Amino acid sequence: MTKCFRHIFLLVAFSSLLRLASHGTENENILIVRSINITGNTITNEKIILRELPFRLGDSLSIYDLSGYANQSKENLNNTLLFNFITISYNISDKSVEWDIDVEERWYIWPFPILEFEDRNLSAFLRNASFSKLNYGAYIKVNNFRGMREQIRLRMVLGYRNEVVLQYITQNLDREKKHGISALASYFTNREINYNTFGNQPNYFRSDNGPARKVLFADITYHYRPKHHWYHALTIGALQATISDSLATLNPNYFGAGNNSFWYSHIKYEATLDKRNSKIFPLHGYLLKSEVGKLGLFKNEPLDLWYIKLTTGLYGKVAPRLFAGTDISTKLSTQTNLPYYMNKGIGYNDFIRGYEHYVTNGSSYYINKNSLKFELLPTKVINLPLVPEGKFKKAHIALYWSIFGDTGYVKPDAFTPSNSLEGKMIYGYGTGLYIVAYYDLVLRIEYSFNGFGEQGFFFHIGTPFLLN
Repeated sequence: MTKCFRHIFLLVAFSSLLRLASHGTENENILIVRSINITGNTITNEKIILRELPFRLGDSLSIYDLSGYANQSKENLNNTLLFNFITISYNISDKSVEWDIDVEERWYIWPFPILEFEDRNLSAFLRNASFSKLNYGAYIKVNNFRGMREQIRLRMVLGYRNEVVLQYITQNLDREKKHGISALASYFTNREINYNTFGNQPNYFRSDNGPARKVLFADITYHYRPKHHWYHALTIGALQATISDSLATLNPNYFGAGNNSFWYSHIKYEATLDKRNSKIFPLHGYLLKSEVGKLGLFKNEPLDLWYIKLTTGLYGKVAPRLFAGTDISTKLSTQTNLPYYMNKGIGYNDFIRGYEHYVTNGSSYYINKNSLKFELLPTKVINLPLVPEGKFKKAHIALYWSIFGDTGYVKPDAFTPSNSLEGKMIYGYGTGLYIVAYYDLVLRIEYSFNGFGEQGFFFHIGTPFLLN
């Protein structure tokens, strides 16, 4: 019996020694963040950069996690859209780690002339190119105002659409930069507008006697960002619109009941979890977004409906230089007899590839986009010739080849004229070449097929740095 107890004692003592040894090893692998050195931020306040880092001064980090912290920090800073290039490194000494972060800031003040097409997408404009559908004017956008990641936007447009837009955005209502606010006011008029849909295509009305439509819109949004990848927004606003008597006669359901004026108030709440490596051209990560809204907050308004939008995206690397991605967006509404002005389905803000020339109307719909991208040219940094030294001299470019397949469905609305794409499954597929350049420029050249048996080249250009 004594021998048995001796063996048990030795076993317990040996286990304790192992735990102590293991604990000592763990302590040796824990490093204290001694310093965070930031360079290159001539305009950006250090607080904005520190907010994006997943560690703070004095934090304890495992030596095995340092590479992951560096990659996560670079992705977070890249998604602020404040910098063209970001370099992050670290040095280990005496049980501590010193971080070095170097950024190359973008150009933040964009005063430039506007020359833009007024159509749902570039391919739709090129199909029936008309100089009458061009807008011109001036746009002033100040990014990173005061170095605090604030924005001021002013748009003044003439041409196909006359427009004035003023917006201010800040995320600095508290010391931790978790709370923010934005305010927007917009007024625009059109002489020509899409007044109805026939044969799955928009039909246009042009007024030769004053504007065909006038719209005044304003809203205010409260933003809350509790963590790096979580975003919440609560928006409240209102819209007032009028149309010409001729248009109201041509389509009595444009605003409903033959009215030539229309207004509504709205409120919506958005929650977003965004863990994509890039908001502009994601290759890995995921996106989850939900939006719940109410149109018509008062009894005397022409609208009284709730809606919900759900958006998901999943992206990943499936083989060396090969990436797969899928996006799903869905909208459900409690009311179907909407005025034509509010009844926009697939083909307006989003479309099925291969159907760029078509639109659908409906208050509820879903879209699924799938793609497989092969990296033909990994991101390459080049010095642009004939460009002086500065924020535009160094650029990056990448090239991808893709195959894709999209599907969608729009629930038909009782007031919409008969259109064959509504109430049936829509599908399109094809292949494309994507050029991704600096300042978030994405050029897509696609050859697509649709369910009508049509095929052809479609062109899209994205410049979100002007919008975000």
